[in-house]
Amino acid sequence: MKTIEVEIVRMLGRLNALSRRAPTSPQEVPEAPRAHGRGRMLGLLHDHGEMSQSQIAALLDIRPQSLSEMLTKAETDGVIVRRQSTEDKRQTLVSLTELGQSRVETFREVHRKHAEEFLDPLTDDEKTALAEILRKLIDAKKENE
Repeated sequence: MKTIEVEIVRMLGRLNALSRRAPTSPQEVPEAPRAHGRGRMLGLLHDHGEMSQSQIAALLDIRPQSLSEMLTKAETDGVIVRRQSTEDKRQTLVSLTELGQSRVETFREVHRKHAEEFLDPLTDDEKTALAEILRKLIDAKKENE
């Protein structure tokens, strides 16, 4: 016999899988980052501007070696540029190119539209209630970590 708690957790997992489907297909968004970590890195640079590799690694909570691989691929794709800091020659600074800026903005717009469509069956009050419930679950989980 399934408990309601088990059923809710399973439904949340299924909902998560369904919610991730649409906005990342290459046909819909050819510019979309192909990996979640890379998308987070590009979004970080979009929101904060030029940053050092060490700052990016710390904020993404990844190893510098992993970031270096990600940056090499992004640089090859023309979405970021790296340059040596003029103040500290040991530091490499990373920034988005115009193409990188454009790709992040396009992806975010498609993501926003997808979120609106995905949640369209709910009323505004239901969306507010769902957000409050999810926030409460997330906060409780964070407290237990």
